[in-house]
Amino acid sequence: MLQHLKIELSEITFLNHFGNNSRGILLADNTLTVELEENKDGKMLLQNFSYFIGNALRAANAPEGLKVEFIAPKPAVIEAIPQQFGQNRPTPGAETLQSDMTFDSFVTGPSNQFPVTMARYVAAKPGDDVNRTNPLFLYGPTGVGKTHLMHAIGNLAKITNPNLSVLYTTSENLLNEYVRSWTSDTNKEAFRNKFRSVDILLVDDIQFMSGKKGLQDEFFNIFNTLKDNHRQIVMTSDRAPNEIADLMDRLVSRFQSGICADVDMPAYETRLNILQMKLRSIPGVTLSHNVLDFIAQKVTSSVRALEGALSCTVNYARMFPTNMASAVTVEVLEKSVLKNFIAQEDSIIKLTPTDIQKVVCEYYDITQSDLLGKSREQRIAMPRQMAIYLIRKLTDSSATETGKIFNRTHATILHACNAINNLLNQNDSKTVLALKSITSKLGRSINDLK
Repeated sequence: MLQHLKIELSEITFLNHFGNNSRGILLADNTLTVELEENKDGKMLLQNFSYFIGNALRAANAPEGLKVEFIAPKPAVIEAIPQQFGQNRPTPGAETLQSDMTFDSFVTGPSNQFPVTMARYVAAKPGDDVNRTNPLFLYGPTGVGKTHLMHAIGNLAKITNPNLSVLYTTSENLLNEYVRSWTSDTNKEAFRNKFRSVDILLVDDIQFMSGKKGLQDEFFNIFNTLKDNHRQIVMTSDRAPNEIADLMDRLVSRFQSGICADVDMPAYETRLNILQMKLRSIPGVTLSHNVLDFIAQKVTSSVRALEGALSCTVNYARMFPTNMASAVTVEVLEKSVLKNFIAQEDSIIKLTPTDIQKVVCEYYDITQSDLLGKSREQRIAMPRQMAIYLIRKLTDSSATETGKIFNRTHATILHACNAINNLLNQNDSKTVLALKSITSKLGRSINDLK
């Protein structure tokens, strides 16, 4: 069960909350007892991760109705949050929260269930260092809703406690303000006070700090000040902390010290739900299920592109008297209205075997010569099987054509695909994590492999 839970949560989050030495010690009276490391709070884990624990039990084929209890040698000690938290300080800066970006307007599905759950928790209990939810680091490809979730956190937190000081900014804006602050000692002090005095700091696109040593040094101090005072920090990025190039190790470790949640590309069902919810908010326009189904099937690169395709379709529908749904057909969309959208999606999605080889080599830190060579060492053989599997799944390359690329027989190609499939069916954590990371870098989702 714990192995499946690690896959559900991501390895970083699992280790932060459940520890490296958690183990099942007793199965009796329809209850699985799991021993945690010292100072882990079993009650809190059950409360916050019940959804994911249930998924892990089902994935492990546990008996129906099996309960889980967590025990630890010592209970967690809850440290009091200072009294000055949220004492009606004015929200600094010109950056504002987008009022329409709320949890109610965010469509939840399998690809984002965990980050949404953690975002809601952080909005309700900002600065909760005891339960290791500070910082919250949301990462994933462009256009999947990371910024929406960040604004939703700020909006809900302000509704819950209007006295909270919430500041939203981007890494680019942070850099610009940092550079301007160097014009005088007064500006330096104002910059530091602005970012160190808030209750919740929301920083978008943190990956743009890459290579900017001065900004990283300053943000390191901002981070430590906020964390030491139990202030909540939320960040977004297009990749995990350890995958951001030229980022100081001390920042990477701090970014990973709380919750790292992967916001994945939405699956078909979620895309369809997004379209239906957006359409309900548009008065006077009706579209058939076939039209929404077509858009959900064809536009898969991001939620942003999905909303753009819907907006284009709605504008077309408004051209007709009484906005007749029958006038908007799949054929018209495919050949005219959404022709450019579909062409753009095809260009984004179309991958070549070389694209896949490059990303696989980067992930496993091997060369293309290693990948295509004859070595049977495990450190080379496994990445080779992964590349073969992904090429077969994500390109039009046949088994014979893939065999020519790797100078392998047809049987070897089939064996490689079966080997990865078997590991997936076993929910092997290393394989699942590797596929999630590699497909994300390729602009795809692990759901696209099914």
